Amino acid sequence: MIKGIKFGINAIVAGQKSALLNATPQLIVKSTQGQFTITAPVSKALGIAVGENVMFLNNIAGIEALIQAAPDELVNYCNEHGWDINTLEGRDALIKDQTTWYIAKGVLLYKKNGQPELSTVRVTKEDKLAFIAENGFSFIQEMSDEDKAAFALAKGLEGADDETLAGALTADDIASPTVHAASGSKTAATAKAKGIGLQLNFTDTAIWDALKGDLAKEDKTSVNRYFNVNLEAAEEVVYNNGKEDVTVFAYPLEFDADKAPMVRNRNENEAED
Repeated sequence: MIKGIKFGINAIVAGQKSALLNATPQLIVKSTQGQFTITAPVSKALGIAVGENVMFLNNIAGIEALIQAAPDELVNYCNEHGWDINTLEGRDALIKDQTTWYIAKGVLLYKKNGQPELSTVRVTKEDKLAFIAENGFSFIQEMSDEDKAAFALAKGLEGADDETLAGALTADDIASPTVHAASGSKTAATAKAKGIGLQLNFTDTAIWDALKGDLAKEDKTSVNRYFNVNLEAAEEVVYNNGKEDVTVFAYPLEFDADKAPMVRNRNENEAED
């Protein structure tokens, strides 16, 4: 203990396997199109909880700007590798050679006037019907008098009591919720766990294609591509959230291997699946 300092206490996920807790910090580009997994050490380092966003960054724009400037050091480097910087092929070879991808926590987005950007959460019809079954009566009770009168009129139930109106609710009457939008992709966990430091899954088809760009179409869906996430080499990156520039910590990805998806028993952890 350090006198005068008190550290916060966090709950540990019950039953979480040591293999997952001690996993290698990796990003896994899955064989299923658009699907990604980050291991627990990565989500912990980035501070991403279940439901928060993860985003990708790269240095391609910086490389292209340097190509335009064509400093002697860059030209000499290209010449040493047999690349003509004045040709499309030479520039593409340099970009491929020098590109680094990074992963970071998604940034909350704003309009220029400072108001939050909003996005709609996708909710299934089944979810809405379950909400009505559990909360339909209170949903009607919490309506303003004007909204309740309009709802009753639309249903042909003018003067009906709240219980009758609740019985008339359908999935179409329940609006999907809106949340503060963030850059990147929303994460999810395979189990009903919450908090930071879990293995997380997310989807991004465009980045999936980019990170498997050197593979034939049929090979992209036959292998999982593994990248080590270098947690010791975080870089501060300026990112505009729509209102202002903010600083994020981005961690570089380093190619590890391509592996065929492993066939697992249902009870095994899915860190490499």
